[in-house]
Amino acid sequence: MHHLAPDLGPPNPSSSLFPLSSYSPRGEIRSDGLRRLPERLDVGGAGRDVFLWRGPPLRHGSTPTVCLWSQVRGLLGLSQDVAPGAVVSFLKKAVDQRNKALTSLNEAMNVSCALLSSGTGPRPISCTTSTTWSRLQTQDMLMATCVLENSSSFSLDQGWTLCIQVLTSSCALDLDSACSAITYTIPVDQLGPGARREVTLPLGPGENGGLDLPVTVSCTLFYSLREVVGGALAPSDSEDPFLDECPSDVLPEQEGVCLPLSRHTVDMLQCLRFPGLAPPHTRAPSPLGPTRDPVVTFLETCREPGSQPAGPASLRAEFLPPSVASIKVSAELLRAALKDGHSGVPLCCATLQWLLAENAAVDVVRARALSSIQGVAPDGADVHLIVREVAMTDLCPAGPIQAVEIQVESSSLADICRAHHAVVGRMQTMVTEQAAQGSSAPDLRVQYLRQIHANHETLLREVQTLRDRLCTEDEASSCATAQRLLQVYRQLRHPSLILL
Repeated sequence: MHHLAPDLGPPNPSSSLFPLSSYSPRGEIRSDGLRRLPERLDVGGAGRDVFLWRGPPLRHGSTPTVCLWSQVRGLLGLSQDVAPGAVVSFLKKAVDQRNKALTSLNEAMNVSCALLSSGTGPRPISCTTSTTWSRLQTQDMLMATCVLENSSSFSLDQGWTLCIQVLTSSCALDLDSACSAITYTIPVDQLGPGARREVTLPLGPGENGGLDLPVTVSCTLFYSLREVVGGALAPSDSEDPFLDECPSDVLPEQEGVCLPLSRHTVDMLQCLRFPGLAPPHTRAPSPLGPTRDPVVTFLETCREPGSQPAGPASLRAEFLPPSVASIKVSAELLRAALKDGHSGVPLCCATLQWLLAENAAVDVVRARALSSIQGVAPDGADVHLIVREVAMTDLCPAGPIQAVEIQVESSSLADICRAHHAVVGRMQTMVTEQAAQGSSAPDLRVQYLRQIHANHETLLREVQTLRDRLCTEDEASSCATAQRLLQVYRQLRHPSLILL
């Protein structure tokens, strides 16, 4: 009996095994796909199994399957010493890789549709960012913690990467500057439904000892098409002797798919530290300020005992009062915005808690019901936040408007600008949300508002004139110009307007 090897390729039309479905009685089908007749015929004086063959005459000692394998080997351009088993193994591996790639693509399509169709509601896959201060060696470092949470029914497997971009305010404003955003890439492997991944990265201070606020942290999911599809079309196993390189036009044109998850802004209100809020027995050491100039340190050691220090900080504290900036908001607007989580809390206390909601000290502020607080900026300067209720008497003809004034005080002009910018940003978001709910403003004196606007336009033109004059005047005459410029800035920081 001749035992035939399995057929490893599709039969050629000119030479193939003839099907026996039309013959009767039906024979047994073997594992190689051939049909054996049930009767035994005496051919050449010996009983043997008979197979029907349609094609050119077979060479002496050859079988139909061997002839088919010769033709398959010729079509694939393989050498004579390549075994049929190697081809079967390679083809099975290629099919498995493509099936795996198709499964991954289908899962990626489901994830993309789930994220894009979520709109403004809860996202099935989210990334939240929080900040905290940590002591690394001898330096205080602001750390950002990004938590990637999968609340969907899909898995993030091969090809997914979490990209976290950190962009400082100077890079965002000056597009021609040499600085660039820092991007962290974290491979996401086996993040199944209900799982979460936490990533912690430093935000600053940098090498110069400063922290350029605000800082924007953007989180994005990236799916690599070239990694998944390219790997299936061009497997990386170079040991296969019959593997041809996949042409570049077959690979995906796009590198991948980007799915934005979140965009978080880290501002001064989140970075403030409050050493005075900690209990005495657990009080942490005071935050470290910027590195001092060794020349200044040497001169202070040479100072006579009892003499007053003459550094820039001491001169500013002695002759210049703290800079102040304020913003006024309608009490009715604040009550409507804070009614959900601050019921029964005095409005000033609720406003301060809302401003510091993303600060680590908000729980202590809430427990003590504070309406004013003094903190420390990242550069070591003091920042004082004061919230109090005031009445605006000249805006509405029906009577005074109850308002809440948020005041920021600091000896550092840069820090007061950053803190004021953070407060204004929160107010803008609140006003936009309340306007979308149909909130209406009371009747106002339009002529009075126009007069205030005209006064501010005049002050802004005077600022530009004074700044131009400082560039041309000598040192003696520029002192009076600088003092007048400081007064104008103070008037601009105290507008007589209110957010309604």
